[in-house]
Amino acid sequence: MEAKDKPIGAALVVGGGIGGIQAALDLAESGYKVYLVEKSPAIGGVMAQLDKTFPTLDCSMCILSPKLIECGRHPNIELLTYSDILDVKGEPGKFKVKIKKRARSIDLEKCTGCGICYNSCPVKYKPQLKEGGYHGHGGTR
Repeated sequence: MEAKDKPIGAALVVGGGIGGIQAALDLAESGYKVYLVEKSPAIGGVMAQLDKTFPTLDCSMCILSPKLIECGRHPNIELLTYSDILDVKGEPGKFKVKIKKRARSIDLEKCTGCGICYNSCPVKYKPQLKEGGYHGHGGTR
């Protein structure tokens, strides 16, 4: 892509389910800076909770996992998880969005994914599946 053909501006994708992830990846590959906003602590949506997909009965995580990794590593995608859209102003092609990032009990900049803080969290309650993933501890994993 030549410099004159490079897209100008950025794109906002609302929702980090499989559709939002694919939209963000497609836009990012086209050269756009993409902000992917998800209200839950992690992307993946309902597909991350499923064992198989219909109608082929393919493994859900076999399809989703590579996209999660690609989305997290793509230099043109900024993930804004555990965030809410407060306001949208403007018109198509020229808009401003006010986003509130909710506080986390885990500092994502320091997190290595080792699970020590998750396993030692004193807040525990009955595990259940809810929209956005598995919840069984006070911390988010």
